[in-house]
Amino acid sequence: MATRKIELDYISDGSKRNTTLRKRKQGIIKKMDEITTLCGIDACGIIYDENMSHPTIWPSKDTFQTLMDRFRALPESKQRKVTLDHEGLLKMTIAKDQEKLMKQKDITKKKEMNNLLDHFIRTGEFDGNDLSESDLEDLSLLVDSNLKELE
Repeated sequence: MATRKIELDYISDGSKRNTTLRKRKQGIIKKMDEITTLCGIDACGIIYDENMSHPTIWPSKDTFQTLMDRFRALPESKQRKVTLDHEGLLKMTIAKDQEKLMKQKDITKKKEMNNLLDHFIRTGEFDGNDLSESDLEDLSLLVDSNLKELE
C-alpha cells in the first residue's frame, strides 16, 4: 500500500509536534538498529529534544563515545572522506554521473564507427563528409584493430 505524500512543514500544535517527534525518534532508532544488525556496521546517533534535559543517545553513551574516539583517531583527510554534507554529496553524484556519461559517449562513438564501417563494407559507400578529423582518426584506429584481429 502506497503512503500518501505529506507536506513537510513546522507543526504548530505542540501536542501533535511532540507525538510526531516521539514516533519519528523511535523510527530512527529502529532503523539504526536494523542497519547495524543487517549490515554488520557500527552506527550511533544523537537526537536533541528541547523538551528533554539530556539528548537521546543510541545505542549507549559508552558505545557512542567509543565510535567517536575511533572516528577522531582517523587522519583528518579520512574524516573528510567519510563525512559528507549535502553539497559534497551532490558534487560526488555529479562527478559519478559525468564519468558514466563519458563512458556512454565512448560506447556510442564506437558503435557509430562500427556502423559506419559496416555500412561501407556492405555497400561500398563512404559518407565521411560530416566526420571531424578526430572521428576519422578513430575510424582509422578501429580499422587497424579489426585488421589485427583478423590476422
